[in-house]
Formats: sequence, C-alpha cells, structure tokens
Amino acid sequence: MFGCAARNVAAGVFVAAMSLAIPAWSTTITFSSLPDEGAALTSYTENGITATAGSGTLGWFTSPGSAHVDDSGTGFTADITFTTGGIFDAVGFTLTSLGYSMLSAPGPVTDNILVTGYVGGSLVAGANYTLSSVAGAVQNILLGTAFTGIDALTISLLYPRNVTFCDAPCGHFDLNDVTLAAVPLPASALMLGVAALGLGLVARRRKI
Repeated sequence: MFGCAARNVAAGVFVAAMSLAIPAWSTTITFSSLPDEGAALTSYTENGITATAGSGTLGWFTSPGSAHVDDSGTGFTADITFTTGGIFDAVGFTLTSLGYSMLSAPGPVTDNILVTGYVGGSLVAGANYTLSSVAGAVQNILLGTAFTGIDALTISLLYPRNVTFCDAPCGHFDLNDVTLAAVPLPASALMLGVAALGLGLVARRRKI
C-alpha cells in the first residue's frame, strides 16, 4: 500500500512540475491611457510594465496612444526606461518616425536609436538602430538574445553626431508599443522544489 501511495505522490509531483514549467508570458505596453504633455508625467504603468522618462515629460504629442520622444530642444523626454519589478526578456518595440528637422540637405544619419539592457543597474546589453527619415514610417524592431534576463530596458533617441545643420529637436518619433516577456523559474528548479514537497508528504505518510 505504501508503494502505491509513493507512486501516486511521484506522479502528482511530475504533473505539478510540468504544469508549473509553463512558457514565459509576454505583455505589451501600448500607452493607451497616457495623457498629453500637459499632465507633466514622468512615469506611466500599464499591464504590469512601468515606463519612466529619463529626462523631461512622458506624454503624447502628435498621436494619442503613443509616447513622444524628442532628441533635444523640447520638454519631452529623449529616453524611456521600462521595468516590471522582476527579470524579463525584452522582445521588441514599434515606433512611428516623425522624420528630421534638417536645416540643410539631409545628412547620412545612422545609429541614433540606442537600446540598452541592465541588470541591477549594470549595463549588460546594447544595440543601435537608425530612425527612418520618412515621416510616418513604422519601424518594428525585434531585440536579440542579448536582451534576455534583464530587469530594465532603456530606449533612447540621440542627437545625430554626423549632421551639421539640424534644428532642436532634430529627430523625433512616437513610441507605439513595447513587448516584454517575464522569465519563469527554470523547470528543473520547479521540479526539485515540488519533488521535495512530495518526499515530505511520503515521509509524513510513512510516520502515520
């Protein structure tokens, strides 16, 4: 009878461990309720994700349901940091370019979108992208494996280094959404934990 009980507990342990070892959930912040610049917000939380302005105001300007980013010269922030209160994988983000305010012939702007990942305040990942010069162009940016297992993601718009004559702001965009995926405990750790619980139950039953 004890052997049967042990087998039942072992089976229960396996099922419980497998049910706990589910894939990471992903969620998206869409800025659907973000107010305009007049609210003077510096942070905004939606779907468990908190967006915090690094400098200036977090709000929409040209399009409700987005966060406006300027590289300089206005009250809007030039960078936004995203956190969840835990470890996550940064999947990607979507933005709509608003082009550039060139005062002369457009130059070859490159690498002015900087994306960085952090763990405990330390930089662990970085990548550069180029903001489209076409106003209204939608850019879907997928982040690589370097941005897994982080606790903060920052998206920044830099003033172009290789442009001689440009207004302030020179470049700007509307950030439409950012998708993050929580990192669950490894299945092996979950199984060990549940197995320990199962062995405890068996030992208790044996004493009884």
